[in-house]
Amino acid sequence: MDPLILPGPTPVACRVGNAFVPVIFHPDRGLEYLRWERHPRKAKASPDEALAYAASVLWHRERRAAEKRRRLEAISHPRYWQDAGRAA
Repeated sequence: MDPLILPGPTPVACRVGNAFVPVIFHPDRGLEYLRWERHPRKAKASPDEALAYAASVLWHRERRAAEKRRRLEAISHPRYWQDAGRAA
């Protein structure tokens, strides 16, 4: 059976000594050292805490990307131009 690989970034907990390091696995990146994004300074005592932290990092990234996309769409739309009435 082939291993299950999810299409997007996946939170993972990696054991290092007595702690668990939150890791984000990016399957779409080419090189091996780019696939594993580690957060060693955010080591946690349990794997559940490490997974929760990595998942929250992904959630915040998606939220910020959506905010950037909405802001760019708002300022590029003609309805939001300040001089739309004078330019026409």
